[in-house]
Amino acid sequence: MVQPILAVIALVLVSVGLIGQAIEMRKIRIKKYGENSIGHPNIFLDKKNFKWYALIGMGFALSLGAQFF
Repeated sequence: MVQPILAVIALVLVSVGLIGQAIEMRKIRIKKYGENSIGHPNIFLDKKNFKWYALIGMGFALSLGAQFF
């Protein structure tokens, strides 16, 4: 019973994290480089992205935990 619940929560966390990171990266790119620029590879290391990385990591950890319970 716990396994499906953890899997669904993990899926939600990863989905929200990926969508949030994409929106945040778009905002950073437009703010720093303008609308028509592709940005810079260092955009992934911006401090605003780390909260989304943490959310994605928690989702993956829950997914792994759901497989073992």
